[in-house]
Amino acid sequence: MSEVVQLTRTIYRASFMLTPLIPLHVHLVRGERCAAWIDSGVKAMFPQLMIALKAANVAPEKVRFILHTHAHHDHIGCNAQMQDATGCLIAAPAAYAAWHTDFERHYQEFARPVPDLIPDTPALRDEVLSVLDAPRPVDIYLEEGVTFDLGGAVLEAISLPGHMLAEFGWLDRASGVLILGDAITGLDWPILHGHLSVAGYRQSLAKLKRLIDAGEVRRVLFAHFPPMSPSRTRQLIADAERYLAEVEATVIRVLASQPAVTLEAIWTQTCARLGRQREFRALSTVRAHLQDLQARGLVEELDDGRYALR
Repeated sequence: MSEVVQLTRTIYRASFMLTPLIPLHVHLVRGERCAAWIDSGVKAMFPQLMIALKAANVAPEKVRFILHTHAHHDHIGCNAQMQDATGCLIAAPAAYAAWHTDFERHYQEFARPVPDLIPDTPALRDEVLSVLDAPRPVDIYLEEGVTFDLGGAVLEAISLPGHMLAEFGWLDRASGVLILGDAITGLDWPILHGHLSVAGYRQSLAKLKRLIDAGEVRRVLFAHFPPMSPSRTRQLIADAERYLAEVEATVIRVLASQPAVTLEAIWTQTCARLGRQREFRALSTVRAHLQDLQARGLVEELDDGRYALR
């Protein structure tokens, strides 16, 4: 799938297949004065993004911003090409600003959360780095509630951590359109899509429900899901809540199977029990659940680095 679709009077979507199963959607919001991209996708999408600008009747110099949801490689991968073509400013969470300029750090912190367990291989480097075009610094650091007035469309940053420790959605309150990155992760992919804060993820799901229940959101656009109505989004949120509970229960069952378990064994056995690939995102996810269980007093880390139920 590689296409450009007009979703509303002011919003266009460019789509690309990251894998045969996983799509990536990048959204252009056209205002009366200027336009903004919500994320920039991967570097191979640049021709498609330019086609989207033409379809939206947006001159390149009218693209004022790339408003990022988060700093993962598949969301910032076309920043340099788009900035060169339009002169736009890059807005992103300050916590991960270094990931935009230091791709080696991006790779190490993202793909090798526990270096002893994740070898540094050419294949892994290619997976992470091949979709990025060139480093570009963040021009504007985002905080919750900051707004960008494009003229007829005002985009407000909504903090939605969990998948990463800093992530934003973009809400146009006038139209009721909310544009998300990975605030709701891929729930049935072959991989565990990954989250770094279990408590943050749960709180973000609760915040999304509150926005929907208050009538502030009438349509949700996603990076990896099709557009959804409020009712369908509520169902997806419920699915995500069940997913978190399933991962937690699986980690606990692994811990209960032995008096003490290494991180590597918990990671390996959790992936096996859930039928997911044993790769770096799963390791980050398992480690996040262990940290959450520790914070709640349910698990302890022993002096030898193994984990045990309290």
